[in-house]
Amino acid sequence: MLEVKKVALRFSLSSEIMRDIIDGVILYTEKHGPWEIDIHCEEPISLTSWAELKQWDGDGIMAPVYNKEQVRMLQEKGIPVVNVAAALQEMPFPTISFDNAAIGRMAAEHLLHHNLDRFAFIGPKDWHYSVLRCNSFADTLAQNNAPCTKLWIRPLSPSKQLDDSWIETNYYLDAVRQLQPPIGVFASNDRVGYGIIRACRRLGLRIPEDICLIGADNDHILCKFAYPNLSSIALSGKKFGYKAAQMLDAQMRGKQPKESVIIIPPEGIILRNSSDFLNIEDTNVADALRYIRNHAGGFIDVSNVVNAVPPSRRVLERRFQDIVGHGIYQEIGRCHVERAKELLKQTNWPISRIAQESGFNTINRFKDMFRKITGLSATAYRKGGAVRPKE
Repeated sequence: MLEVKKVALRFSLSSEIMRDIIDGVILYTEKHGPWEIDIHCEEPISLTSWAELKQWDGDGIMAPVYNKEQVRMLQEKGIPVVNVAAALQEMPFPTISFDNAAIGRMAAEHLLHHNLDRFAFIGPKDWHYSVLRCNSFADTLAQNNAPCTKLWIRPLSPSKQLDDSWIETNYYLDAVRQLQPPIGVFASNDRVGYGIIRACRRLGLRIPEDICLIGADNDHILCKFAYPNLSSIALSGKKFGYKAAQMLDAQMRGKQPKESVIIIPPEGIILRNSSDFLNIEDTNVADALRYIRNHAGGFIDVSNVVNAVPPSRRVLERRFQDIVGHGIYQEIGRCHVERAKELLKQTNWPISRIAQESGFNTINRFKDMFRKITGLSATAYRKGGAVRPKE
C-alpha cells in the first residue's frame, strides 16, 4: 500500500511569492508524493495555523519560523521541520532562504545606474532577511562611494508579519519625511514598497522623479496596483518550494538533507515606472528614453522616436549615443526584450504572442534580438525560470 505522509504547511496565501512556493511544493509532491495536506476550504482558504500546529499530529512541518517561541514549539513536537524564513539569525532546523545578499546588491546596482547622489533603505529591523538585504545594499553602495540612509520601520507585533496591515501608515510617513529628493530607495519587500508609494502620494512626492523606488519579491498584484507601478526584484518561488519539499521529504525518510541551508538566487529585476528615473540633463535625450520605455509593448522604430522629439535625427542620435552609450535602435530592442522577459515569466502565452505583445513586428526579429541580448532563446529563458526545478 502506498504510504501517504501527513505534512503541515504554515503559509499565508495572501502573497504571490508564498503561492509560488506552494506551487513548487505541489510540483514536488506530484513527482514524489502523495502528501496529505490540511487545507481549510472555507473563506478565506488557508493552511495550518500556528495554534493548530500545537495539537497537530503528522510526519513533517514546513513553516516560516519567526521567533524563539515558535522554535521551542516545533522542537517539542520532535518531527522533521524545514524552516522557510530568514527571520532569525540562529536556526536549529534545516533552512531554505532566498539570497538576500544578492537581492540587496542587485537593488543597489540598479539604482546606481540612475546617477543619483543619495540612497536609502526602508524596512523592518525585526526580521533577519530585511537586515541582510539592507547590509548588502549599503555595502554595494559604499563600494561605489555612495551614501546610504537606513530607515527602520517596526511591525505592529510579531504575529502580524503576514498581514497586509503589519506596519502602520504613520511609520511609512515618518520614514519618507526623512528622505531628501531626488533619492534612490530600496524597500525591503513589495509590501513595504507599496506602503512607501502611498506615503509619497500623501506627502505630495513624485515617483520616480523625487523617490526612485524598487522593491523585492515581485508580487504581481501589489506591483501592478501600485500607482505608479512598482519595480521589483523577481524571486524563484517555485524553485524555492520544490527544494523545501525535497529537504523535508529526505528527513521524513530518515535521511539528513545534503545541505542544512539552501540559498535560492533572485531571477532579476522587473522594471516598472517607480524606478524609470532619468537623471539626464539633456531633456531631449530624456524625452526620447521615456518615449521608448512608455512604448515597450508596441512596435516602434527610430523614426517614431525622432518624430516625437524636437531635434533633427542626426543631432538626437549623436546626443543619445554620447549620453546613453548606445544608439536609439539598440535601446528600443533592449526595452522590448525586457518587456518580453517579464511576459515569459508571468504568462503561459505562446512565443508568437510574446513577440507581438513586446513590440516586435516579426517573430524572427524577436528571436534574433532576444538571443543577441540575453544569449538564450525565449524558450530556454522561460524554462530557466523555475518551471520545474531540477533535483
